[in-house]
Amino acid sequence: MNRNMNVKWRTFLFDILMCSLSSYGGPEAHYGVFSSYLVKKKKYLTEEELTEMIGLYAIVPGPSSTQTITAIGYYVGGPVLAVLTFLVWALPAILTMSLIGVFFAVIDGNDGWKPLIEYLPAVAIAFIVYAAISLSRKVVKNKIDIILFILMLLLSLFLVKYSMWVVPVLLFSGGLGYVFFYKKDNFQERTETVFKPKWLILIFVIGIALLNEGLRIIFSNDWIMLYSSFYRYGYSVIGGGQIVIPLMIQDLVQSQTLISLNDFLSGYAIDQAIPGPLFSFAGFVSARSFARTGYSLLAGLVGAFSIFLPGILLVFFIFPLWHKTRNIPNMKSFLRGVGVTAAALIAMTAITSVYSLEIDWISYLVVGVSVLLLLSKKIPAPLIAIGIALLGFLV
Repeated sequence: MNRNMNVKWRTFLFDILMCSLSSYGGPEAHYGVFSSYLVKKKKYLTEEELTEMIGLYAIVPGPSSTQTITAIGYYVGGPVLAVLTFLVWALPAILTMSLIGVFFAVIDGNDGWKPLIEYLPAVAIAFIVYAAISLSRKVVKNKIDIILFILMLLLSLFLVKYSMWVVPVLLFSGGLGYVFFYKKDNFQERTETVFKPKWLILIFVIGIALLNEGLRIIFSNDWIMLYSSFYRYGYSVIGGGQIVIPLMIQDLVQSQTLISLNDFLSGYAIDQAIPGPLFSFAGFVSARSFARTGYSLLAGLVGAFSIFLPGILLVFFIFPLWHKTRNIPNMKSFLRGVGVTAAALIAMTAITSVYSLEIDWISYLVVGVSVLLLLSKKIPAPLIAIGIALLGFLV
């Protein structure tokens, strides 16, 4: 199951930490960091393998970039390294956002940190643009790839804004389109592959969800409500951190009234400046919701790990399926179509992100220079992010 048993776990986990500390913005920006650092520089996996993982976890409930990097850990060193990969990737952001939730009364209204994050959105967009360029180069190889890429790019530009379900539908459609197009070739090359999916993991994820819903009905304990609420968010969302925000507002702010809308939105703004997975925002919301109990840090950790739990468990279900079936002809075609579609979706995100960037020549310059530096591979991604953060104090 492992790709390279000779990889030193300490070195690999340090590289994951570097990714965590330089991954600003959403999943698409994170993929740029993964491609630059884990593929191009460290060669833990190929660009094709990364693209397949990105496409698969984009259609699975949970935090897609966190699931992708956890799957990379699984690929490199097995399930134990996968768990350690998740912890090293997510824990810095979880602790940071939980502590910000604890001390939010002190932080709120302090403008001293604002210059530090002035141009971080531009850096995040640069990572998205880099991911779009590098992934597209790898997966778009012939006329069929070009046609599918352009078609999915146009469809995503017009349709994604209407529903979060458009993304998984496009990914499935791209994969099935390739299976249909290469059906004859696949029939001629068909091979038998026997594998046993880890169905117990999927049953476990669903069982916990049903148990939580029962606990919410029977008990009104604040801790049970905290855990069950965030676990529900974790399996209810496809697409990552931005998609979960409306769910949280409806439930935590409007229904349960655990946190004010003003505090919620202020914390979300801060979360954009914290490197790592956006689901770490759950740490802030949970800690802030329990601010008067004396256990706000513990609440932050419970909420954060609860929202990650179902998505990470699904990695241990999906990864063996991917690993065992990716070389079956029909599955190869499906994953190829998913990969091209994923590249088109990231390109769509790059276009819309650049378009939505505040009109400021320095921000556009930051995007352009950062993309060129990433493509040159001469400066590590973390140093680029740190340098641009310091630029805010100089300009």
